[in-house]
Amino acid sequence: QGVRAGQALLVVEAMKMEHEIRAEIDAQVQALWVSAGDTVAEGDLLLQLAAMSGAPTSVSEATTAPGPAATAGLRADLREVIERHRFTQDAQRPDAVAKRRASGQNTARENIAQLCDEGSFSEYGALAIAAQRSRRTLDDLVRNTPADGMVTGIGGINAALFGAEQTRCVVMAYDATVLAGTQGMRNHQKTDRLLGIALQQRLPVVLFAEGGGGRPGDVDMPIVAGLHVSTFASYARLSGQVPVVGIVSGRCFAGNAALLGCSDVIIATRLSNIGMGGPAMVEGGGLGRFTPEQIGPSDVQARNGVIDVLVDDDAGAVAARLDHGGNVPSQ
Repeated sequence: QGVRAGQALLVVEAMKMEHEIRAEIDAQVQALWVSAGDTVAEGDLLLQLAAMSGAPTSVSEATTAPGPAATAGLRADLREVIERHRFTQDAQRPDAVAKRRASGQNTARENIAQLCDEGSFSEYGALAIAAQRSRRTLDDLVRNTPADGMVTGIGGINAALFGAEQTRCVVMAYDATVLAGTQGMRNHQKTDRLLGIALQQRLPVVLFAEGGGGRPGDVDMPIVAGLHVSTFASYARLSGQVPVVGIVSGRCFAGNAALLGCSDVIIATRLSNIGMGGPAMVEGGGLGRFTPEQIGPSDVQARNGVIDVLVDDDAGAVAARLDHGGNVPSQ
């Protein structure tokens, strides 16, 4: 049978969603390798076509995730979802990544990738943006506030040693390249959701706590002092229920430091600074002017016992998770 470019050839159903596979060119059907109701896997050959000129082509590749050049023929809503996800990835944010490289730090997603077993991390709330629609455009927020400044999800850690079911962990990482890693309305909601899952399913928690505390710029909801926020109580409620590990690299102030302080074990890099108030809050309280590096430096916080494990860099912080014997590494 002859088919035209753009014509629907097959429909693949996955997770109750139907995905049409369409002809990319005018062609002649040469062979059909599936029947209605068959179960197929990624990479399976579904249909074989021959171009009208006689050169054969396969449309089986249409079952894989489309790249940038392949999204033009997709439904508008699906294309929008794919584009939105791209903006959350480091590859789409070269300037932000360059700044992290200049400071000798990893991105939030790189830290998670190094911590979790390959392919095990399932992200929650990736398409969240800052609650600032009343003063910024949607395009601005999509491009500049990906995941609302916090990457959250569930991943496996050391499954090769202890099995997949025994190594599922909640992992949350504030992204300091997005609004200074501050705590916004929607990343609070994401955090609360994951902390509830951790308590319900008894999952350990790993928190990358770098950031500047509460964010005053979220104007899409009426808020005065933020006393309705349940994140801090939810995090503290995990004490004695599941292991909670806090990791900090760079600056960690105010609300971020409050969560970090409720962790069972705190791992920090030598370039970290941990304080319950940042420079603006310290100065506003009449205590003088200080640079971020002067507030709670790692050498002070390690000596006074705030930091349990002091490491050189981000990679060392990730590697300092519990060793094979279940012991916390010494400094």
